[in-house]
Amino acid sequence: MMRRRRTESDPRRRHHTKTYSIKSINEREIIKMFKKIIASVLMLALAVCLVSCGSKKEESKEPKTGTTSTYAYLLDTTNMEKPELDLSGATGVLKSVLDSGVLTIATSPDYPAAEFVTEDGTVYGSEMMLAKYVADCLGVDLAIETMEFSGTFAAVDTGKVDMAFSGYGWKADRAEQYELTVGYVGEDEEDSTSNHTLITTVENEGKFNSLADFVGTHIYAQAASLQEMYVEDQILTLDPDGTTTLELVSTLDQAVLGLQAGKCDVIALDEDTAKQYVATSDGKFVLTGVLFDMSLYQEYEGNVALAKKGETSLINVVNKIIEFVNEKNYYFDMYEVAKEQAGIEE
Repeated sequence: MMRRRRTESDPRRRHHTKTYSIKSINEREIIKMFKKIIASVLMLALAVCLVSCGSKKEESKEPKTGTTSTYAYLLDTTNMEKPELDLSGATGVLKSVLDSGVLTIATSPDYPAAEFVTEDGTVYGSEMMLAKYVADCLGVDLAIETMEFSGTFAAVDTGKVDMAFSGYGWKADRAEQYELTVGYVGEDEEDSTSNHTLITTVENEGKFNSLADFVGTHIYAQAASLQEMYVEDQILTLDPDGTTTLELVSTLDQAVLGLQAGKCDVIALDEDTAKQYVATSDGKFVLTGVLFDMSLYQEYEGNVALAKKGETSLINVVNKIIEFVNEKNYYFDMYEVAKEQAGIEE
């Protein structure tokens, strides 16, 4: 018996074929639709990510400076005049500072009123305020690295910091090894010469009346400080027999502890710092009242900041800023505010 062949007109075949075709088309379309949705979602997510990352990148290029600076509490320069600077030809460290948006400085905060640590643990001082002004003039943030005084030189040498502000006075060996800024003075023009003296214990009060009276004593001075030079030039030269001991210490806190423990007879300090240490000694220390002869160094009055030798692009711009500060007498105001904060009385 012959089996009848189904044709396209066979209703059973038409029904079966139609049902299969619709189902297959629907599955394929659904899959395509989901793929398109997933692709769209992924593209949208990528676009959002790119916009977000781009915004963050743009934000990161904007340095914190002025009132948004890390050390904004030091000084608000908003209403202070600033010099016009041409930074287009910046090279070396100056270019690095401008590119990074941060000026990093070193300091030894044991030299009030120039640099010290307040009771709440913040770094303060007239030189820190000056550094903040310099950073604001450059349009960059300020970063401060605290360390022992001798370490500030090494930090500049190794490039750990861009500059150092730490109560430096001009010295011939420093001028040979570093780029030094022009000087800046915290006193007014009528009394612009800084005084330097020695302090002792209350038991030795009245014992020292001239520099010659320190011959044969044990003297502490901070290593690489101006006071080291003054003791060498004006006391050790009076002692041909070598009976005087000059011991150099890393920090002034170490010197104070040594004097309190009887390890030395006197400490050589600048006068403002000496007054501050005496005032906070609970009557243990006194001023000797003997001053070093500063007329020998009159050509180099004031303090200076320093940068690595050869960084003339940086030092020339900073000098222009400091010269403007001197012209406006800004540093005098900074010093007065810092003295009050440090508790230094006239």
